[in-house]
Amino acid sequence: MLARERSGKGLSVADIAAQLRYSAKQIEALEDDDYSRLPATTFVRGMIRGYAKVLGTQAAPILQAFDERHVPAPITVDLRSKRVPFPDGRARSTRVYVWLSAVVALLAAAVLYEWHFGLPEPFAEAVRSSPSEPLKGQVLETAAQPVPGEDPDAAPLAPDSAPLPAGNTATSAPASTGASMRFEFQQDAWVEVRDRGGRILIAQINPAGSRTVVEGTPPFALVVGNAANVRLMYGAKTVDLRPHIKVDVARFTLD
Repeated sequence: MLARERSGKGLSVADIAAQLRYSAKQIEALEDDDYSRLPATTFVRGMIRGYAKVLGTQAAPILQAFDERHVPAPITVDLRSKRVPFPDGRARSTRVYVWLSAVVALLAAAVLYEWHFGLPEPFAEAVRSSPSEPLKGQVLETAAQPVPGEDPDAAPLAPDSAPLPAGNTATSAPASTGASMRFEFQQDAWVEVRDRGGRILIAQINPAGSRTVVEGTPPFALVVGNAANVRLMYGAKTVDLRPHIKVDVARFTLD
C-alpha cells in the first residue's frame, strides 16, 4: 500500500528515507513486509505513521491492515502446579557453620597464645608447672584472703616481724636496696618483676585474694597478667595499670 502510494507520487525509496531519516534498506524492508529486518512491532507502526504522513495519506487503514496481517499468535500459559526444585540448603549451612567455628577457634587460639606465650619464658614455665611453686628467694610476702578482724589496708608484715596466717608461705629475699612495690590480687594473676640489673625479683602466678611485696633497685621492668584484676602500690602511690594493658597483659617500667 505504501509502495503503490509512493510510486503514484513519483517518489523514490531514497526520497522517503531522506525525509524519514531511515536507511533505504529499512524502507525497502517495510514495503516488502520483511519485518525480520526491522525492530519490534511498535517501531514498525511508528514507521508506518511517518511514511503515511510524508505521502499525505491516512495511516489508519494501513495500520489496520498491518495489525490484521501480523496479529500476534495466542500465548498459552500452563497454570498447572509444577514442582520447582530448590537447592538443598543444609550442605551450605553446614559449611557456613564450620567456617564460623574455625574463625572463632582461631581467635581463641590467638588470645591464648598471647596470654601464655606472648610473655617471657618464666611465665610459660610457671603456667606449665604447678601454680603453687613460685621461684624461691624472690617473694617477700604472699598473704591469702584476709582473716576476720584484719584491716585489709594495713601495712604487710615484714618477714621477721610476725608469722603469716596459716596456709600461706613466704621466703626471705635480699635486704631492700631502694624501692618497694605492693601487689594485691582480686583474681589469679601472673607477675614478673626485674630490677635495674635485669635480675628477676618475682616470677609467679599469684592466687586471688593474696598480696605480695617486692623490693629492689629501680628502674623495674614489669609484666602483669590479668592486669585488670591487680592493684599495684609503688611506694605511697597507686599505679594505674590500664594504660599499659594489651590483651589482659600489662608491660611497663617503673623508675
